[in-house]
Amino acid sequence: MNTGMKDGKLVIDMAEADALWDAMSMEQQYHAMCGMFEPLLEVAKSQHRVLKDIMEAAERRDVDACHELARLALQDKEA
Repeated sequence: MNTGMKDGKLVIDMAEADALWDAMSMEQQYHAMCGMFEPLLEVAKSQHRVLKDIMEAAERRDVDACHELARLALQDKEA
């Protein structure tokens, strides 16, 4: 595939990418989509769990727990 870096940005030949995509079977396209979006779904699930924990701590008026949960969630995403 004709890709490269230009001015510090990834450049992709979209016509070539479209041709590759169109050459794939529907099953191959499905698996490619799963591979692209599953990591995003996992991050969203993780964020949802943390937000629920923070909400429960807030209902208990436990500011320290809210702070600690948020700090740990952000620290995990930065690592």
